[in-house]
Amino acid sequence: MKKRPNIIFLVLAFLSVSILFAEDPIVRVRIMYTEDEISISSESKIYIYNQDKSKIILRGERTFSIVLRSDTLKLIDDKGRTLIIGSSFEMKNSDKNKNLGIKNVPFGIGWFWAGKEDRVYKGGLEFYINAEKKIDVISVLDIETYLLGVVPSEIGITAPLEALKAQTICARSEAVVGLETGKYAGEHHVLTADIYCQVYSGIGKANDAVKKAVSETRGEVLVVNDTVISAYYASNCGGHSEDIENVWPERSGHSEQWSGHPDMDGEINLDLTQADDIRTWINSEPDSWCKPSELTPEWSKQHFRWTRSISPAELSKAVAGKVEDIGLIYDIIPLERGVSGRIYDILFVGAKGHCRVKGELDIRMLWESPLKSSCFIVDKIGPTANPVSFIISGAGWGHGVGMCQTGAIAQANAQRTYKDILAHYFRGSAIKQKYK
Repeated sequence: MKKRPNIIFLVLAFLSVSILFAEDPIVRVRIMYTEDEISISSESKIYIYNQDKSKIILRGERTFSIVLRSDTLKLIDDKGRTLIIGSSFEMKNSDKNKNLGIKNVPFGIGWFWAGKEDRVYKGGLEFYINAEKKIDVISVLDIETYLLGVVPSEIGITAPLEALKAQTICARSEAVVGLETGKYAGEHHVLTADIYCQVYSGIGKANDAVKKAVSETRGEVLVVNDTVISAYYASNCGGHSEDIENVWPERSGHSEQWSGHPDMDGEINLDLTQADDIRTWINSEPDSWCKPSELTPEWSKQHFRWTRSISPAELSKAVAGKVEDIGLIYDIIPLERGVSGRIYDILFVGAKGHCRVKGELDIRMLWESPLKSSCFIVDKIGPTANPVSFIISGAGWGHGVGMCQTGAIAQANAQRTYKDILAHYFRGSAIKQKYK
């Protein structure tokens, strides 16, 4: 069960936002929440406080751990000695230009790319015990430094400068909206470091191009009628973006800036909500910006069109575990598609009954290794009433709302500016400098 956000904390956060927007806003990002032992390294003198403001100082380059034992946090040095205990810790670097390292930070939790890696963070760190009896780790830093960790994680460091700038403005806009609304907030954080908000992997991956993109767009956000908007983005739209209400109906009704349209300068003569047209679309390579070409990055080319095979037994087990047991599944029937062909209502028919699954992400997550997109068609191999496998043919990677990152890279390589790119994906929006 999710904990109710601390209302006093959120009110204070919102008040600080209005004050701090004269300069860089400060963000509080939850970077870990599933571990009960954290291994940390420091580059310089650091100050550590517990909830009673008891303080210790660790000098020089040090390694130490924070462990959760019997509902208590303990700071333990590399010789196994307990230095301070408490229900929460706050860690500050004496030199703002120095970093704190954390080993084995989990990423991609619940997805097929899940793993752990060592990461480096600038700013302060805070540690709390969460409802699942694990350690919440919060990174506290200014928004411009935060972007140095988001942009490389979301679009990579090899994207051309104008695409990096477009990504930066998208990420900054989403962070500002998070600060102003609390849409991603928890008891001690306002943003998270995962794909459900934005991927923030510390500051260790930013190169000169990323730093240039952040600095040259400082404070710039996307607005509609002078209000900062969520500038959503995904890896590859498959040639057509999606209407927001078909992906997140709880976030918005139909809005021009989040409307779906072809990822090209013209229109298409297909209705992707219809079975015959979506089959034609997926079985072709329409001339869109994100279509594999000399303008698109190599990593994107396997996502524009893709196929998966799954046996009825495998699918039945997955559906039984996540929805209900309807016996051996022998049919998959899309009921509702969005303008990009993404399915948001689907029917599974089995030997013991049937069940419906609604929601673009819920449909993708049914598979043991989640589908790249809910824009897909299904072909049966074997008898109609007793297939031996289902072949899933799909388009794109991600929800499809807002900016297609692959298309943005292609447009930048075609000499379009970041302003051109954002105008293409967020129709009716404008760029405004929120702070200097």
